[in-house]
Amino acid sequence: MDARFYQTAETTIDIERLAKDLVDAYYSQGYQAQFLGNGDQLLIQFKKGSDLEALIGLQAALSLTMQRNGRGVLVTVGQQKWIDKAAVGAVSFIIPALWPLAITAGLGAIRQSGLAKQIFALLDTFVRQQYPDVQINPNAVPHF
Repeated sequence: MDARFYQTAETTIDIERLAKDLVDAYYSQGYQAQFLGNGDQLLIQFKKGSDLEALIGLQAALSLTMQRNGRGVLVTVGQQKWIDKAAVGAVSFIIPALWPLAITAGLGAIRQSGLAKQIFALLDTFVRQQYPDVQINPNAVPHF
C-alpha cells in the first residue's frame, strides 16, 4: 500500500480543499472523480475508462483516503483493480483468438500502476503550494 504522511508545525491541513483540487485536476483530464466524507476523513475515487475498456483490461481506477490526526494527514491508496487485468490476460492465453487482449491487459496494468504515482506527485505539489512548511514523509506511517 502506498502512503504519505503530511505534517505541518502550526497549521491544520484542509483535506477537503486538497480533495477538491485533486478531483478538479483529474476531472479535467477525463477521469470520473469524486470525494465524500468529513473534515477528518475523506475517500476520493478516480476512474478512467468505459465499461468496454474495463472488459478488455484498459480501465484504471483507484481510491485514496485522507485521514487527519493531531500531527498531520495520512494519505493512502486503496486497493487498485488488478484482478480485471489478470483475468483478461489469463483468458487471452487460454483462447488463442483472444491473444490481443494480453496486450490491452498489459497496457491497462501500466496505466493503473502509474496512476497512484501521478496522484501522489500532484498531491505533493498541492500540499506544498498551500502549506510551504509541510514535512512530507512517503515512507513513515504514523501510529494513531
